[in-house]
Amino acid sequence: MELEIHVATPKLGPGLDALEAALRGERVPEGTVLDLRLVAEEVLTNLTKYGHDDDAEHGIRVRLTLADGEATLEFTDDGRPFDPLAAKPPDLASQGEERSSGGLGIHLVLALVDAAEYVRLGTENVLTLRKRVGGPHVP
Repeated sequence: MELEIHVATPKLGPGLDALEAALRGERVPEGTVLDLRLVAEEVLTNLTKYGHDDDAEHGIRVRLTLADGEATLEFTDDGRPFDPLAAKPPDLASQGEERSSGGLGIHLVLALVDAAEYVRLGTENVLTLRKRVGGPHVP
């Protein structure tokens, strides 16, 4: 199964809903559906907030592929070059004002997926995230 969703940067909700519906339609276990929605929401929110230097509406392509017991989410955007996988891991031991802000989102994303890859292709960022999917949900 493959699905491509085009998400306008200020309108994330419909894209996330379409992703969730597609996963449920394929009978992906509920916990995995919620994990992948959270992953997509975090990635899309960060692309919306930090990916562009202007206030124009930009599009993000999200490709969902389900095959061989694995869900693959591929995010393609035309934002400034940025490899989120190269970011320094956050210092989770520090608290309060000692801890620098940022970095928690990608940390969360990487904790919820099994594999992650980033590549810059021409003028586009491509972030690919993979998560093993258990058997179909049985009501």
